[in-house]
Amino acid sequence: MSDKPHHRTQVSIFEGVVVFFLLFFYLALLVQPINMQTADLGRHLKNGQIFFQDWQIPQTNLYSYTYPDRPFINHHWGTGVIFYAVYTLGDFPGLSLFFIALSLLTFFIFWKIAKLLGADFRLTALIALVVIPILASRVEIRPEVFSYLFLGIFLWMLLSWQKNRLATKWLMLLPVLELLWVNIHIYFFLGGVAVLALILENIYDFYIRKNNLAKDKLRPSVERGSTESSRTNVKKLIAVLAGLGLAVLLNPSGYHGALYPLFIMKDFGYRLFENQSFWFIENLFSYPPALYFKILLAVFIAGWVWRIISAISKKSSFSPAVFLLSVFFVYLALTAVRNFAVFGYLALAVAPANLSFPAGTHTGRRSNFLAAILLIITLSLILVINPGFWRTRPGFGLGLIENTDKSMEFFKKENLRGPILNNYDNGGYLIFHLYPQEKVFVDNRPEAYPLSFFQDTYIPLQEDNNKFLEVDQKYNFNVIYFWRHDLTPWGQKFLVSRIDDTAWAPVYLDDFAIIFLKRNKQNATVIDTYEIPRNQFQPQ
Repeated sequence: MSDKPHHRTQVSIFEGVVVFFLLFFYLALLVQPINMQTADLGRHLKNGQIFFQDWQIPQTNLYSYTYPDRPFINHHWGTGVIFYAVYTLGDFPGLSLFFIALSLLTFFIFWKIAKLLGADFRLTALIALVVIPILASRVEIRPEVFSYLFLGIFLWMLLSWQKNRLATKWLMLLPVLELLWVNIHIYFFLGGVAVLALILENIYDFYIRKNNLAKDKLRPSVERGSTESSRTNVKKLIAVLAGLGLAVLLNPSGYHGALYPLFIMKDFGYRLFENQSFWFIENLFSYPPALYFKILLAVFIAGWVWRIISAISKKSSFSPAVFLLSVFFVYLALTAVRNFAVFGYLALAVAPANLSFPAGTHTGRRSNFLAAILLIITLSLILVINPGFWRTRPGFGLGLIENTDKSMEFFKKENLRGPILNNYDNGGYLIFHLYPQEKVFVDNRPEAYPLSFFQDTYIPLQEDNNKFLEVDQKYNFNVIYFWRHDLTPWGQKFLVSRIDDTAWAPVYLDDFAIIFLKRNKQNATVIDTYEIPRNQFQPQ
């Protein structure tokens, strides 16, 4: 009697244990409390609330009193609808659990893609230990979680179809997913990129077969047979791509929204950390996830070198589509650190597939034991080689960080009134709690404000006291409500200036926020009761 079924059972059980272990490791990094003071989440929730209350999608900068009529492309309005629906059912802990569930599901889908590409699950697990800390660098509840999920679904469906494991009719679901995607997050274009890569692979395969060169050159891993089938595949994929093109037009801004990924960075007047290149960040300071990214990038490149050498020596096949996607995602990760996570997901599927031995090798109990030892050793190394990464973790918890709303409770209890001068970081927080009663000076959407606003007003008023007085005269600020840990040079300078400014009284301070009130009749009672002596702000 053959012992192959027994071996397969052993392997399946071991793989299940490994997947559970990895998901638990990822879960441990996902379970962290929400810092609403600096998150975009508050604004997304307010978008959803407005949708359900008024059946409207905000398309002007209605949250700000500085540019209330300025139009902007609300490219993530659908996320607000989903987040607000979850929030009404489960509050902030429910949002945390929802985000965690989506993240774990996405991880599992890319795990399945790795298997689809022929990866040995043990090698996938080893690489996953490097990937997971990179994914954990983007665990704030943001719209991008849907992009990771949709990208995984797109790639799994397209590659399954390419390998004859999924019927063509299922590809018709992709335009439906794209319709959701374009209204949820700006990375919707990644779906079209994936389809386009597969079209180019089939065109390549068509000409290779047509010229009878498949035996002598690198040939893609197309498994649909003949030249005619490659031609047919191209036609089917072009139809899918056309469907995606129509779907992306079905957003509140029409073709402007469909083309927005090409132009969103054009008018950014505020330099965001997450949009900076890997090289730029590396030259500034030690970014904790960067070490894991460099390790993964080296493994990823080594995998492709091995795959290409193997293809040249005819020991394995070569997929131009996966190669093109790999190059594109490496480019994304190198040009903006916010793309570390999406690269990490792709690397989770592609790197082990490129490095894996042929199927059927090293499958015994001994191999599983050695793999378990390697997993333990690798995890230990991951934990000790980069202690700075683990020190920066905000701790464990669901829902909001404790006491994060104390400043807002004070604001409402004392019935404070604007106009409010706030900083970039806490705009979404104030929008969630105060709109429509109060509007903000600025929030963390650079695209919703003119380039000149940041360059000529927002930054200069914090650097130059004369500029502050000029802007104050224009807007007549009554409250200054700042995220206390604004680390920009102008933010720190501004806070020091206000502490020394007798025209303003600090009345509230905690680990998250500081509030100043203008000395006037309206604020006299609150200032008399709560003013913080200035000597408390002196260096110890």
